[in-house]
Amino acid sequence: MSEILRSNSPYIITICSGKGGVGKSILTANLGFWLAQSGKKVLICDADLFFPNQHLLFGVEPITRLQDALNSKISIERTIFPVGDNLSLIAGYPARLNMEKKSEIDFIKLLADIILDSKIDIILIDSSAGASYEVLQCCASSDLCAVVVNDEPTSLLDGYALIKIIRNYVDIGDISLLVNNVIDSEDADDISNKMNLVTNKFLNFEIKPLSFIPYNRIVRQSIIQQELFVKSNPEEDVSQAIAILSDIVLERINRKNY
Repeated sequence: MSEILRSNSPYIITICSGKGGVGKSILTANLGFWLAQSGKKVLICDADLFFPNQHLLFGVEPITRLQDALNSKISIERTIFPVGDNLSLIAGYPARLNMEKKSEIDFIKLLADIILDSKIDIILIDSSAGASYEVLQCCASSDLCAVVVNDEPTSLLDGYALIKIIRNYVDIGDISLLVNNVIDSEDADDISNKMNLVTNKFLNFEIKPLSFIPYNRIVRQSIIQQELFVKSNPEEDVSQAIAILSDIVLERINRKNY
């Protein structure tokens, strides 16, 4: 984690993936809601500079967004948009082609400004897929990088490629697998084992799984309806899995603080 963010900082999690379409954004939104229900003040930052969709998942259209702050038009605080009790969002503009080239420190400075001027306990960064410059800066600024994978061969291959790169920016212990769209825990373990066969052989380390999220058709329905499945269907197994993931995150935060 960057030195500029270490002192009195909120717990920062970058949720990333090697490829798109693995459910990263919907997991981020629902995890953010559940963490906020615990009483933590949570900020979701949509850091996909070209194809953001957090605002769509929450059904909101904020007037000011992340790119406005990156282009120094306004302060980052003015982009924070409330989307629930204890839950706020920094949204992005879709397909924004007029982004100015920013220096390496700018994204970290924006996070530092949030830390100094607002009372945030947890920041969830929904990064773009792949290993772009922005993704690496997000990872370098985080306490935890959760790499989302599923059972597709391309997801595992691209997830491994991402881990291979971000290990140069993040301590190995701060990288975890978040296995999505699985049948059960046995399926999740099988995917984690496949990943670790490769990381052990070629990178000489093992990535610990953070948790797993089961497949459930209500996830797709919630996206279409622009509502969070943990709110509309809290009794479903996928919602309970988000609750378990939230508890795991809170436990990690407590370990950091003590």
